[in-house]
Amino acid sequence: MNRLDKLLDVLEKIYEIIQMIYTINYGKVNLPEDQLLSRQEVKDYLGISESTYKRKVKNGQLNPYKFPGGDRFYKSELREELKESKRRGRV
Repeated sequence: MNRLDKLLDVLEKIYEIIQMIYTINYGKVNLPEDQLLSRQEVKDYLGISESTYKRKVKNGQLNPYKFPGGDRFYKSELREELKESKRRGRV
């Protein structure tokens, strides 16, 4: 792992800590720049199929927000699933 990767990991951990502190003090945080993704955008972002998407929703690994016109996800809430997709070589 090079220095840049280590720095990015540290910055990500700092961001998660700040987000956790904010959530404890003020409730759920959705940053203004946080994108709202559709079902298809999530599948493309994570590199998963429809059946995998359905399985992850059923198992509780993905928690969609129900809107008229379909499920939506905040991009920041997909961070762990994206790490798993990268680990498996999907993305």
